Amino acid sequence: MSYESVDLNQELVIHKLYSMHYFEYMNDFVFEGEAHDFWEFLCVDKGEVSVTADSRAYHLKKGDIIFHKPNEFHNVRCNGKSAPNLVVISFDCSSPAMHFFEQKQLVINEAEQNLLGKIIQEARQIFIGRLDNPYQTKLIINPDAPFGGEHLIKNYIEQLLISLIRRYNFALQKPES
Repeated sequence: MSYESVDLNQELVIHKLYSMHYFEYMNDFVFEGEAHDFWEFLCVDKGEVSVTADSRAYHLKKGDIIFHKPNEFHNVRCNGKSAPNLVVISFDCSSPAMHFFEQKQLVINEAEQNLLGKIIQEARQIFIGRLDNPYQTKLIINPDAPFGGEHLIKNYIEQLLISLIRRYNFALQKPES
């Protein structure tokens, strides 16, 4: 019997990670902003924040996720009332499918929240240092990290992105009732 292989298409490929954070901001924290040549997303795990992306202003609450495309200026401002918990991950991905996330504020579901939890759980084992320093500019790999941890982080981020595209593209294509 002769077998033929199938090449597997990879719609989204994460090439590099630049930052991985999970932290509780002080209720009056202000990050004045930055722009860089890679993607970043911010997801609110608790509380509320205001975010500016270029000239657009957003208000995010628990479960909201916002994406910043490469070279988009963005900042974060807490509301002075609650101390929010945020997940911030920046990465390199040149896949055309990433255009879906431009100027997007979305809401994650329970499965996507679980993926974020897995990413943070792996990151705590893979990277040396704390994940709660918003000014950390370099991730340092733990030489004693468990086998495959970096690969799992890559896969979980890709799975999160694919899940969001599938869910929101489907929602956009539903006929009106």
